[in-house]
Amino acid sequence: MGIMDKIGGKISDTLNWRKITVIGGDIPAGDWDFNGGMISADATMGHSDVISLMGEIKKLAVQTQDSVKDLEKTAWCTAAGAVLFGPLGAVAGYFAGGNRKEVLILCELKDGKKFLATMDQRIYQQMLGLQMMDEDLDE
Repeated sequence: MGIMDKIGGKISDTLNWRKITVIGGDIPAGDWDFNGGMISADATMGHSDVISLMGEIKKLAVQTQDSVKDLEKTAWCTAAGAVLFGPLGAVAGYFAGGNRKEVLILCELKDGKKFLATMDQRIYQQMLGLQMMDEDLDE
């Protein structure tokens, strides 16, 4: 594996926070891609559904929220710290490696569809913003 392959892999991992995993509900379960005001079925799911969220979110409810250690990023930071600064660098790299918040939400759309999904906290915040923007437009 060349250096460009590794860099490409790191870039795709960085963008991986845009994934939503639908656990169940009125839309097909599986991985979905979040892109601004819409979600689209991951290509590996075998269909190409696209659901617009802009102005369509009726209710969002957080079911659980967990801190998740990003293992790959932690491993890279630990290795880089060890190479650059020795054992103390490895310890520092471990702690700098990265935690992220994963949220389990119940989303209800205005058309009556509901789904339960896990996602990065950043996606939840964007979806909450979409819901709040819609409330402002209704007034």
